[in-house]
Amino acid sequence: MNDRIWMGEPTETYMEGLPVGNGRLAAMLLGRPERARIALNHEWLWRGEHRFREAPDAAAHLKETRDALDAGDFLAGTRLANEHFAGGGGISGTPGRVDPYQPVGDATVSLRAGGARNYTRSLDLKTGVAETAFSCGCGRVAQRAFASAAEGFIAFRMKTERPADAAVSLRRVPDPLCRIGHSAEPDGIRMRGEFTGGVRFEAALRARSDGILEARGDTIHILGATETVLLIQIGTSAKGSPPEIELAFPEDWDFEAMLARHASAFAGRLGGATLRIGGSGSERPTGERIAEFRAGRDPGVPHLYFEYGRYLMASGSSGELPLNLQGKWNEDLNPPWDSDYHLDVNLQMAYWFAETLGLGGAAETLFNLAERFVPGGREAAARLYGCRGIWLPIQTDVWGRMTPESYGWAAWIGAAPWIAQHFYRHWEYTRDAGFLRDRCYPFLKEVAAFYEDYLYEFGGRLRIAPSQSPENRFEGTGEFPVSIGVDSAMDLQLAAELLLSAAEAAERLGVDGELAAKWRGMAGRLKPLSVDSAGRLNEWDEERPEAEPGHRHLSHLYGLYPGQAFERGSALWRAAERSLDDRIAKGGGHTGWSRSWVACLMARLGRAEAAWEHLTALIADFATIALLDLHPPRIFQIDGNMGGTAAICELLIQSRPGELRLLPALPKAWPEGEARGFRARDGGRADFRWAGGELTGCALRAAGDLELTVISGDRSWRVALIAGRETIIL
Repeated sequence: MNDRIWMGEPTETYMEGLPVGNGRLAAMLLGRPERARIALNHEWLWRGEHRFREAPDAAAHLKETRDALDAGDFLAGTRLANEHFAGGGGISGTPGRVDPYQPVGDATVSLRAGGARNYTRSLDLKTGVAETAFSCGCGRVAQRAFASAAEGFIAFRMKTERPADAAVSLRRVPDPLCRIGHSAEPDGIRMRGEFTGGVRFEAALRARSDGILEARGDTIHILGATETVLLIQIGTSAKGSPPEIELAFPEDWDFEAMLARHASAFAGRLGGATLRIGGSGSERPTGERIAEFRAGRDPGVPHLYFEYGRYLMASGSSGELPLNLQGKWNEDLNPPWDSDYHLDVNLQMAYWFAETLGLGGAAETLFNLAERFVPGGREAAARLYGCRGIWLPIQTDVWGRMTPESYGWAAWIGAAPWIAQHFYRHWEYTRDAGFLRDRCYPFLKEVAAFYEDYLYEFGGRLRIAPSQSPENRFEGTGEFPVSIGVDSAMDLQLAAELLLSAAEAAERLGVDGELAAKWRGMAGRLKPLSVDSAGRLNEWDEERPEAEPGHRHLSHLYGLYPGQAFERGSALWRAAERSLDDRIAKGGGHTGWSRSWVACLMARLGRAEAAWEHLTALIADFATIALLDLHPPRIFQIDGNMGGTAAICELLIQSRPGELRLLPALPKAWPEGEARGFRARDGGRADFRWAGGELTGCALRAAGDLELTVISGDRSWRVALIAGRETIIL
C-alpha cells in the first residue's frame, strides 16, 4: 500500500515520528508504550523579540559598491556589499534578528505498560490519522490522533482492553527566555507562556474519560479508565489578539463523529489528482521498504514518497502561513536556521508541485505571506537600495520586516522575482482572471518597479550589481562564503522572466501599455547568458574559477527548472545539461533538497533513468524511516520531501504554453500506471494511462478554448480543446 506509513517499533527520535497538522496547529506523534509524546506547534508561534526591526539606510553606499564591482575588484565589492547590504548574523560575529519558530511544548500520556509487545504505529496519508497499538498488562491498547481539518483542534484517544490508570501532562522544556505558568481547570489544564520581549501563547488540554479525572498543576490523573479522549487547542498573541480567543472546543465530544468530520475536510485538501503505479504496493513496514528500495527492489517507494509529500502539504499548508524549513513541525528552542523562511530555493521548492496537483488552497498561504511582505518590502527597497517597488531578503520570518540578516549571504535581490513567479504560475495553471488582475499583476508590478530603478547602464546594456549566484562563490573574493559580482546567470534569468511576465500580464489585462513596452525593452537589454570553455552555462557574468565545483546550489540552472528560459535542444539547453552533469560529477546534490532539485532537472531534460537514480538517492540516503527529508548531518527539512514530489510530477507531465508532454521521463521501473486530474499550463487538466512504458490513453479538459500540442515519446497530436468539454485523444 502507498497510502500508509507504518513501523513495528517505537521511537523517541523526533524526525522518526508521525506528523499530523491542520495548517494552524501541528503535532508530531512519537514516544514509547509507557509514555506517548504529542509534540505541539502553532504556525504563528515565533518568539517575536525582533518583530519591529528595521532595515538600515544603506542606499548611499550603492555607488561605491558598484564602482568596485564595475572595476573588477570583486574582493572589495563583496566586502562592501556585505558591510552595507547584508546586515548582521551569518559570519559577522553578531546575532541576526530573524526570530526562530518555536515549539509550544509536549502533551505526554503516561501508562503502566511494562513488557509491551506487538507494537505498531502508523500514519494514514488519506485521512491524516496517526495510530499506535500494543499489548501490555491492561490488554490491548489503541491510541489514535489527528489534527482536525474541520474544527481546528488536535484530538487524541486512548482505549484499553481493561481499566487502567494514566497521567496526562502539558509541559515545555526549560527556556530562560520564556516564562511558563500552569493552572488546573474542571476538565483539564492550561499552560501559559510569554517570551521575553516577544509574544504570548496559551495551550489548553481538556479530557473526557469513563474513569476518574483529577487535574493538579500541569497534570491530569486518570484512574480506572478504558477510554480517554483529549482535545488540545493553542493560541498566540502574534496577530494582536489575546491567545485565549483561539481556544475553542466543541460541545460534541463523540470521537468517531469528530474524526468523520475531519476526514471529510482533510480529503478536500489533498486535491483531486490521483496516481496509480502498477504493482507498486507493499504491506511491509516503511523502514523495510526503504531498505528494499535501496537494494534496487520495491519500486513503489517513490510513489509512497509522492503521496507523503502531498500529505505534508495538506497537513502543513492549510492554515494562514506557508511551510517553513521544517514545515510546521519543530521541537527545538534554537532550531537549525531558525526554522525560518529561506527564499533562495527552500520556500519556493516546497510549492513546486502545488499547481500540478491542483493544490491551490495550499499555494494560497504562500501568496498571503508574500502580500504581507509588501509594505516592509517597499520600505526595505527604499532604505537599502534607494529603489521603488519591493525587495525581499534571503531569509526571514513571519513579521513582514524585510531586513537583511545574514552577513556573507544576504546581499541578493532575487528573492522577490522568484516568489513573484509563483503568482504567475498560478495564473498560468488556473486562468483565473480575477487572480491575475487583483493579486498576480499587482505583485509583479511591484517587483518590476524595483528593477526599473535597480538596473543601470553599463557598456550599452543594463547591468545587475551587486549580484550573486546563491549560495556559491568564485575564486578571488576572500573568505566570504558567497561571491558578489555582476550579472550572475540566475539574476539575469530571474530579471528577464519577471519583466516579461509582468509585460504579458499587463497586456492580457489591457493596462499599463507603456510600462509593458518598457519592461520588454529592459529584458532585451540584459546581458545574454554565455557558455564557458568546457561547454557549460556560465554561472556568473563570464567564465570564472569555481571555488566549490560540487556546490549544493544549482542557482544558474533556474532557467532549466523550475523556469523555462531555454528552448529544448538549444545551445543553452545543452550548456545547462553539461553544467548539471559536471556539478554532479564533482559531488553536487549532497543534501536532501539539492538531490531533489537534481531529480527535477534530470526529469526536465527527459533523462528518465538519471532522474530515477537521483530519486533513489534522495529516499535511500536522505530520508528517515518515517520518510522525512534530511539535511546533513541529520537535520529534518521539509523542502527535500516537496522537491521529490515535484520531481515525480515532472517524470509524468510537463507543460509550457501551448505544449503538453506526457510521460516525458518515465522510468523503466514504472512500466504501467494511471494519472488523473494532473494540471497543466493554459488551464488544462489531463487524465492519462500507460502500459509497456507507452501512453495508452489520454483525456484532456481546459478552463477555456485552447489549441495545444500534446507530445508523448515520438508521437504528437494537435488538439483544439473547447472550454469545459472532455477531449479524448487516445
